[in-house]
Amino acid sequence: MKISVCIPTYNRLDFLQEAVSSCLSQTFLPYEVLIGDDSKNDDSKNYIESLINSKSTPVIIRYYKHPISLGQLANVNSLIDKAEGDKFVLLHDDDLFFPDALETMINVCRKDNSIQVVYGKQLLIGDDGSDVDNTGFNERFFRTKKYEGHILTSAEAAIVQQFPNDGYMIDMKIVKDLKYGKKESVGNAGDFDFGLRLGLKNLKFYYVDHFTAKYRISNESVARNGTDSAYQSFKLIAAAPYTPKGFDYKAHILKTKAPMAIVQALRKGRKKEAFSIYFSKWHGNKIFTLGGIKRFLLLIFKF
Repeated sequence: MKISVCIPTYNRLDFLQEAVSSCLSQTFLPYEVLIGDDSKNDDSKNYIESLINSKSTPVIIRYYKHPISLGQLANVNSLIDKAEGDKFVLLHDDDLFFPDALETMINVCRKDNSIQVVYGKQLLIGDDGSDVDNTGFNERFFRTKKYEGHILTSAEAAIVQQFPNDGYMIDMKIVKDLKYGKKESVGNAGDFDFGLRLGLKNLKFYYVDHFTAKYRISNESVARNGTDSAYQSFKLIAAAPYTPKGFDYKAHILKTKAPMAIVQALRKGRKKEAFSIYFSKWHGNKIFTLGGIKRFLLLIFKF
């Protein structure tokens, strides 16, 4: 099986170097690593070209410099179009793999070739690459031994974000048919939108209870820069068709996301939608809490 690792990047040479290095040091090497570069400078270009010209690089590296920034979602789609492997793996330029990540995931597919999507646990790291407080992180997304395998349906895995933003492995044909959405439609929730649409296709997902990727909490990350991801993902989940067969995962995640979705909707000037979420059944039990009262004051006075 040939693995294509796709890395969209933008002005983050130090992080990109770590990401690429983690690909080249895998116990099961990818067939190719593709980098789509939206950077305004040539730092990443010079670094990647030096790797390509090096005879010691163990895999095919293909680099694409975009004269005009495509934006992350379009950048990923351009790499999907160019990828030639059997399996697609996305790696954000500020994240990196554990050394046995690709081997761990490909072994799952080898044991059962009907599996179409596989992913593992993530470890949170800071800007300098050191571990940060991971307490409850994977548990929040149902990434525990209890949920290994096919315990959640593909839709449930997507709704609760057990399926991660990157570091996963998917059959290439599925990805080429699905593609990432447009930012005009999904805002900063592009990764979530992709995962949700993937999950709603009723594919065979597999969660392996093993650390495969390091997820960086960066000062430059979109999550710290006016993101609307909670608001956008709340809307996507609310509209998603889902019939619970036991525990209602959709209700659980909507209740979890509602407070932040209200605040982000207000920041985006969507006051009517913020009011609607505030008085919805997903937020009703929080109205008379301290946080609920603060959000009400925001609705009335600040925005």
